[in-house]
Formats: sequence, structure tokens, C-alpha cells
Amino acid sequence: MSWGSRGTDSVFSLLKVVVIAAVLMMAGVSAATARIWYVRADGGTAAQCNGTANASVSHRPNCAWRAPTIALPMGNSEYGGVIPQPLIRSGDTLVIGPGSYMVGLGAPGNAGNICAAGQPYECVIASIPSGIDAAHPTVVTGDCASRPELWGKGGLHGLFWLRGVHDIRIACLEITDHSVCIMNYGPTSANGGVVPCRKNSEDPFAVDGIEAVDVTNLALDSLFIHGFAQYGIVAGQLHGHTQVDDVTIRANGWGGWNGDLSGLGAAGGSGNDGTLTFNKLEVEWNGCSEAYPAATIVGCWGQSNGGYGDGLGTATTGGDWTFNGARFIQNTSDGLDLLYHSMGGTTTINGGVFGGNIGNQIKVAGNAVIENAVVNGMCNNFDGFPVGGAGGNDSNDCRAAGTAVVMAQTAANQTSLLRYDTITGNGDTLLVGGGDHARDGSHYTPDGTNAWVYENNIFLGQPSAYRSGLTALDWYSDGAFGGTVKYFNNIVWNVKRDRCPGGSICADPRLQDSTPKHFNPALLPGSPAAGAARRNGKPTRPANIGAVQQAPRRG
Repeated sequence: MSWGSRGTDSVFSLLKVVVIAAVLMMAGVSAATARIWYVRADGGTAAQCNGTANASVSHRPNCAWRAPTIALPMGNSEYGGVIPQPLIRSGDTLVIGPGSYMVGLGAPGNAGNICAAGQPYECVIASIPSGIDAAHPTVVTGDCASRPELWGKGGLHGLFWLRGVHDIRIACLEITDHSVCIMNYGPTSANGGVVPCRKNSEDPFAVDGIEAVDVTNLALDSLFIHGFAQYGIVAGQLHGHTQVDDVTIRANGWGGWNGDLSGLGAAGGSGNDGTLTFNKLEVEWNGCSEAYPAATIVGCWGQSNGGYGDGLGTATTGGDWTFNGARFIQNTSDGLDLLYHSMGGTTTINGGVFGGNIGNQIKVAGNAVIENAVVNGMCNNFDGFPVGGAGGNDSNDCRAAGTAVVMAQTAANQTSLLRYDTITGNGDTLLVGGGDHARDGSHYTPDGTNAWVYENNIFLGQPSAYRSGLTALDWYSDGAFGGTVKYFNNIVWNVKRDRCPGGSICADPRLQDSTPKHFNPALLPGSPAAGAARRNGKPTRPANIGAVQQAPRRG
């Protein structure tokens, strides 16, 4: 399949920065003290420049600082050290000009050598101070037309290190490191030069891109987060409204977005609440590293080699999660994994592409809706590409049976709704339902109040890469299963035992390309999906069955 790309160099107008700043400065009495501060590559030190003007050091004292670590100084982390107070305050905006800025031991802002040379990994950036309120956040932003690069050194925990703050916005930045290493990398054979990171070294690597613990009202906008030794984002205990717009998380050695805080020693668990909205989130190639500076993909490894590889995964969590137009592709375990969403709330997936992940493409739990999505469960997508070593390791293929979509339920009176989707896959099964197997060992067995409803979808089986024969249509994982499964007006084709539930259209959907490798869900002339969508026996909108609503293309 040609996965395509929105690209990581989308052009954004500098007007976005101006608008953010103007709103903060004109918002009334509550934001009257908010200020705009500037960083630029030709700026000066805190002694030379006051940071209040977008000007070079030659204009001192009214000139920009030369590094973001002057505004947010470096210091020792939670292991008993001291982190200096930021120079920016609540509700301020820090504008970072184009250029490349190192974050870590030796960066400007390490006043008095607070960071210890023998423990560079404990050198972290000060947490961004809380905003005034949801309407007046503290903002750290680059020039959206030419995103500055912030890169980590010495194994620091996170380039942004947020703890117990509220009303924060980070925008228009490239966040990365300059090393090919992966934390605790297991494979020993040559794999693109990837090696385990050296914790006590001053090598140009960082563990995570953003660490966010106990944050209320977090906004991430127009970020390219890539190449970290462990995770692009580690975030839990998120409250209020979490808004993620146009963010790409690519090629981080353990995974993309990790919602399990146990590795950080955070008190109070990892669960989230409130609303979490993701617009145009792209998560790809996680469980791999990338060469520097070429950024080619190298060093992929999966769970069979001691790695991980989820695109987005959480510990036990709640909250209302919404994904609009997401892309989860080519991660070395599951794509989107919300199987532990058992603390209340909902999941809504609207549109997007989920494909080529080694495990499952989508896993949700509780009340969930998946609609208008293209799902290609090609779980052997990494065949021929080294995963675990120079010769590859097929034992990583089709983890968790390579099921395309998993929809579990956690309590009575829940509904899983799948509609207007195009789903194919070469794992064992296209769909798995059933009760929740929680991380604490508890289990819920569905009863008559639980329902799985599938309507106006295309289900296309494939020769299975997991076991002999074709992919199965569905499977429900509880021996005492008491839930209700309903199929309405779906197209079902090429599945094991030719299973085609009553009320389905049992015919070839006639897609532009039905093979997993080059999957193209566009409809050909004569497709039975064209104009055939029905609800309660009557034509409905969208008009076509499946995710593609354009008129059929000629073959």
C-alpha cells in the first residue's frame, strides 16, 4: 500500500504566532501583565539581552535571548537537585526564531553549573509556568513558516518537562535529537548502526521528546517530534481539555505516545480524564530509529526482541478521546491502542488511515464509534525490512494475531459502533469483540445490555499471513459471551468459510486495488458499494458503503 504522507514540512503562516500573541495581549485585565519574549540564533545571553525585542544582540539591551534554555533554564531533575525559575511568567508567550537549539548539559542557561557533568541525564529544562486560565495559556511557539529545531543531548528525560501545570500551549517546533541510539536496544546484529544509548554519556540523544504529568488544558499544535531514544511523548494524568492539532510523531525507538507513567515514578497512577481531541495526528515508524542527519528509518525492533512499538498506548485511563483524520501507520506493534480505556468516557474515531502496523491497527474499549476510516491490517508489512536484526525477524509479524480492529467492552450498557469503514487485513481476524481484560487482572463478561453494531462497512478478507487459509470475519473472545452482535448492510467478501451475515451484500466490493501491499479503497465502476448505503432499509448519507465517498474510478 502507498501510505502517502501529509508531509512534515507543512507551511504555516507566521500570522498564527501574531494572532496568538495579540489575543493574549488584548484579552482584558486578567492578561494585562502577559508579555512576549523572543529567542533567536543571533541573540545574546541574559546579561546582554532582556528578551523583550525580536532583535539581534547588537541591539542590546533590547534584544532576544540566544537560546530557549535562557527563558527556561536547565537544572537537576527530581532526584533531589534544583531547577531554576523560568524567566517567563504565567500567561507569557515565548517566540523562538528559526534555527537549531541544543537542550541539555552545556546549553545556555545552566547558570552556576547546576547540571552535573557526571549525570547529564538529570539535566532537564524548567517546566513551562502555568497559564492564567484556559483562555490565556502560557505559550512556547516557533515561527510556523520555518519551525526551529530543539534537540536533546546527554540523555535528558524530555526536551519539555511539564509537571503539575495548567493551561500550556506548545506550537510550531521540530523536537528531536541527533543520535541513532535506542534505550536498552536488544538486537546485536548490524541494523543500520543502531546501538544502545549510553546513559552517563554526553552523547547527542534524549530519552523522550515531551513528558507531561498532571497537566490541565494542554495544547500541542504543529509539532514534528521524531528520533528519540524512547518515546516521542510520555503523558498521563491529563485533565481538562487536551488538544493536539497537526502533530507528527515519527521513528522513536520504543513508541510514539506512551500513556503509562510507571517508568517516571509518578504518584497517582496514569489515568486521564476530561476531553482529549486529536486532529490530523500522524504516528509512524515508532519502534524504529532514524539515521542522523539523513533521517532514514533504521534499527526497527518489536516485542519479540524486547522492544515495544505501539503508536499510541495507555495504562488504565478514562476520558473522552476523539481522533479526526488520524494516520497510524507502520509502527512495530499496535497502531492505536486504547484497550485499557476502562475508567469511563468514550472513544470516537472519525476518518483517517490505520495500516501496516505489525500488531493490531485499532484497539478500543467501552463506548466507542469508528467511522469513515480506512483500516489495512497488513500485519506482515515489515517483511523484507530488518526488524530486530540485519536479516529481519518474522516472529514480530502479526503480533496479537494481527487482528485489524479490536472493540472490547468494560461494563454493562455499552455499545461498539462501526460504520462507513473500509477494513481489510491478512491477520487471523478482521474483528475481535468481547469483554475487557483489564491490566489489574479483572475481567468483564458482556451481557444482553452490550451491543456491537456494524453498518455500511466493507469487510474484505485476505490470504492470512498469521495462519493458513483466509482471514476470518469476526471472533468474540468470551466463552460466556452474552452480548448482541448486529450486522446491517455491510459488504463482506473473501473471508474464512465464506461467512456473510444475513442482510449483508456478499460480493466483491470492486476496489481500485484490493491487495494489502498496494491497497487502494477507491471504488471501481460497478462496485456494489456505490450509492448502496442504507439505514432502516432506506438510502442514507453518506451514500456509499465504506470509507470512500467519491464517485467510482475507472479501472
